[in-house]
Amino acid sequence: MKNRKKLVALVLGVSVIFSSVLMTSGMAATTSVNSKSVLASASVDNNFNDIVLSPGADSSQLNFNWYSSNSNAKPVVQVALKSDVTGTDFPVSTAQTFSGQTSIGNNGFTANKVSTTGYKLNTQYVYRLGDGTNWSATYSYNTYNKNSYSFLFAGDPQIGAGGDISKDSAGWVDTLNKATKLFTDNSFMISVGDQVNNGKELNGASNESEYTGYFAPEQLKSLPVASIAGNHETYGPGHKTHFDAPNLSDKYGSFDAGLSGGNKDSGTDYYFTYNNTLYLMLNSNDVNEADHQQFMKDAIAKNPSATWKVAVLHHSIYSSADHETDADIIQRRVDLPPIFDSLGIDVVLDGHDHCYTRTYQMKGGQAIKTDAVDAQGRVVDATGTLYITANSASGSKYYEMQQPGTNNFYEAKKEQIKVPTFSRVTVTSNSFTITTYRTDTMTQTDSYTLLKSTKPDVSSANVIDQINSLPASSAITLNDKNNVQNARIAYTALSADEQKLVTNITSLSDDETQIASIEAAAVKAADQQAAATVIAKIDAIPQNVALSDKETVTALRTAYNALTDAQKALVTNYNKLTTAESTITKLQTPAVTTTPVATATTATATPISRVTTTASTLPKTGQFVDESVLMALGLVLIIAGSSVILISRKRKRV
Repeated sequence: MKNRKKLVALVLGVSVIFSSVLMTSGMAATTSVNSKSVLASASVDNNFNDIVLSPGADSSQLNFNWYSSNSNAKPVVQVALKSDVTGTDFPVSTAQTFSGQTSIGNNGFTANKVSTTGYKLNTQYVYRLGDGTNWSATYSYNTYNKNSYSFLFAGDPQIGAGGDISKDSAGWVDTLNKATKLFTDNSFMISVGDQVNNGKELNGASNESEYTGYFAPEQLKSLPVASIAGNHETYGPGHKTHFDAPNLSDKYGSFDAGLSGGNKDSGTDYYFTYNNTLYLMLNSNDVNEADHQQFMKDAIAKNPSATWKVAVLHHSIYSSADHETDADIIQRRVDLPPIFDSLGIDVVLDGHDHCYTRTYQMKGGQAIKTDAVDAQGRVVDATGTLYITANSASGSKYYEMQQPGTNNFYEAKKEQIKVPTFSRVTVTSNSFTITTYRTDTMTQTDSYTLLKSTKPDVSSANVIDQINSLPASSAITLNDKNNVQNARIAYTALSADEQKLVTNITSLSDDETQIASIEAAAVKAADQQAAATVIAKIDAIPQNVALSDKETVTALRTAYNALTDAQKALVTNYNKLTTAESTITKLQTPAVTTTPVATATTATATPISRVTTTASTLPKTGQFVDESVLMALGLVLIIAGSSVILISRKRKRV
């Protein structure tokens, strides 16, 4: 029997162990399959090529452009705050999703364009590209101070012009690496044409390899590029499908090189604004200057409050190298400056001549050298327009100066150092500074500042920006209180003269009034709620108050006393509390028995007194004497009983 029990136990144990092994193996196999599936999905190549950001219509917007191999998918961009990122996961739950449009790009690729909006100042974002199912890696984009901002200015990377796409691309990557390492807060970059070469060096091959070289710098996934078409963008397709420009004109600045075997569509004129600056981006391949003039007039009319007006085009107006004497450049030098003069253009940025040139202030075709200069060397309230022609930003090609060592009438500064250069432009409310650097030593080669004395200085402008960034009074909430207070503190810190330049101070006052009103309403609501709570508890006091309600009534008194005077005034049933308290007090007071006092003539006065005294000395039930007697009696009874029992047991034994 014992052996049989042992056998059964052994069989059961082995079965349990064997089942556990099978279950563990099955779970491990399932986990292995799932892991492979996840890894396979993550490693899918979604082919996100030539990714580039571009400025949107204004500083709250941003455009995205990329090439993909999926022509049927709808392009999607998701944008989220970087602060919402946990670990390596993209914060899908808090991201905004934007959809866009597609077109056919180079080599059968699909060009994807998506416009996004809602960006705030001094904020870090993350984004990813996709089609709703497949997604790119996560990239970042930062915004900076809107009032005082900076951007990079690059001329003619012209990838492929040196005959070696890889070498030209490496030079371009090196320039952006050094520029963004030295300056980490660039809001965008202006690229003034000839991004690629598209020339005879390709021998009829696709120019996509040159675009791949242009988009090689990783910075272009975080640094928006405002590009325009140069003459080399007309030799082959790709410019319009590689960039997503805002506010594109539907009739001004178009150029069709299709008849000569070139690009039929290199884009049109467009514009964008960034804070106080209007950027007028011209496709100067179109030589119909009247069209450009009308485009600029329309854009200026839509942005009348712009402090700075900057025109950007590829073809140089006033330059110093090979193209200086080209017939088409001479014609532009005749046609365009009068238009810029009439429109009050402050600065013209261009390229094309692969040699750095900065003009004097130019007006009416003449160099102006009599403008006032302040102690910092800034030109105050300049006359006319400043023209800057950039050298090559990649080093792919340089042109020799026409008159080395001798300045033409318009040339304030020119040089050909045969080293890639770039410029850093800083714009404030009343100043525009452009500084140029050589990439081999990263030293300055030139710097120039325009100053408008009639505009608010940086301090005043920062306060203006702070106020402008606040919601309208109709939309203000208590969450905005700190920002409103900070704006007031910043305004108070200004001098009296600086405060006069803050023209939107009324908006701040309106916001403060609204905040005060919201707070007052909140206090009133809180008072009503606190009073209502006490009122409800007082109402719960029973009509017939008993001594058992004492604790409740006492707690209510404490709750009422804790209210503010304003809250107490709202307690409409306070009398019920005081009535209950009076009732409790009466119930607590013992009844007093009155003994008649005999007069002196009563014959029984003395006996009554003696009887009373004698009676008062008698023990009362429940007093200590009574208890002691009872306890002693009990003890005696116990001892007696025990004795009887012991005697009885002894007798039985006998």
